Amino acid sequence: MSNELRRIPVSELALGMYVAKLDRPWTDTPFLFQGFFLHHDDELDLIRRYCQHVFIDVARGDGQAEDPDASRTITRVTNLRGPTPAKAPAPGRRVTYERAAAVEYEMPSARAIYDDTAKAAKEVVRHLQETGHLNLDLAQQVVAQVMDSVLRNPDAMTWLARMKTHDEYVYQHSVNSCVWGLAFGRHLGLDRQAIYEIGLGCMLQDVGKTRLPALLLAKTGPLSPAETRVIRSHVEHSVAIMQHTPGVTQRMLDMVQYHHERFDGSGYPTGLKGNDIPTFAKIGGMVDCYDALISPRPYAIQLTPHLALREIYTWRGNLFQPEVVEQFMQVVGVFPTGSLVALNTGVVGVVISQNESRRLRPRLMLILDEKKKRLSRFETVDLLNDQPWSDPEKYWIDRHVDAAAYGIDPHSLYL
Repeated sequence: MSNELRRIPVSELALGMYVAKLDRPWTDTPFLFQGFFLHHDDELDLIRRYCQHVFIDVARGDGQAEDPDASRTITRVTNLRGPTPAKAPAPGRRVTYERAAAVEYEMPSARAIYDDTAKAAKEVVRHLQETGHLNLDLAQQVVAQVMDSVLRNPDAMTWLARMKTHDEYVYQHSVNSCVWGLAFGRHLGLDRQAIYEIGLGCMLQDVGKTRLPALLLAKTGPLSPAETRVIRSHVEHSVAIMQHTPGVTQRMLDMVQYHHERFDGSGYPTGLKGNDIPTFAKIGGMVDCYDALISPRPYAIQLTPHLALREIYTWRGNLFQPEVVEQFMQVVGVFPTGSLVALNTGVVGVVISQNESRRLRPRLMLILDEKKKRLSRFETVDLLNDQPWSDPEKYWIDRHVDAAAYGIDPHSLYL
């Protein structure tokens, strides 16, 4: 944030401005973070509902509306580049992937692929533990299928990654990291080969944990310094496994070796910082952290996706490069797919898919009426395209809802 902050009433806000600070704690608003460009009229309407005045960063926004899908995004992609032998995406080569299937039609296929991938992840681990060799062919097969689903529509797979659980965290985490990595690569507009390598790298970046004591991995209490050193040694084991596996690319090896490095140099194993961290490792590190936060783990509290993003945003510029955080937040969405939300009318619904151009106006499946009674028939509405729901003056998402507050089991709603 620069020092060129100017206080203005919300009535004077314009598209293209960069809002650096609110007149109240940001946790009291639906906004995930302080510090964002205003791209759409509904964003202006939302901030005017919650604030009387804001502080804009004059150096970052001049009041001219920006196209969120134009060169600004390309610049952010190229800014992720680190000093790695592998080439980062070239400016002007961003790929746009159209949603080829609605989430309702993609979900059955995605569910079958997800389950196959979970079984494959277990088999990869079993084979590695028994033989000492990584079955890369099996991992490649299932990642290719997951990638095809994510490219058709990322919402189905990312919803499953949020909701599906397995008997051990290591399997769930490897599969879910693969899904989030593929969705991130798709959002960044990378080519298919790059997206594929990200997905495969995310799935395998913690394979070295198979060589650590199971009791240590399952420990619920604080780790001693000696135990911490053992846990961190999984990176060394992972690198050794990958280096002895034909078909592993340099970018995948970068992810395995450096995804625990942090932007401020506080990570491990070598303390790299800033742009010394390779591009794909920055992506892998972001994905690894987010999925860990939203997953049930023996040693930490599971966070909702909304709270996880808020936590990650506090690490912006410290643990993670700001551009990486901002782009990943767009992947997950202000109101993540699968989360429960309440409209201003009191109606409660689950977010079933994102409208990529308008993250504040997703598609919902309504499940509770204004009095919080379960609807006899769930209704699907699009807050961007369906009348009268698309009228931002009448309908908007007011807040996130805790599923437990109304006895809702998100797993049974749509999956």
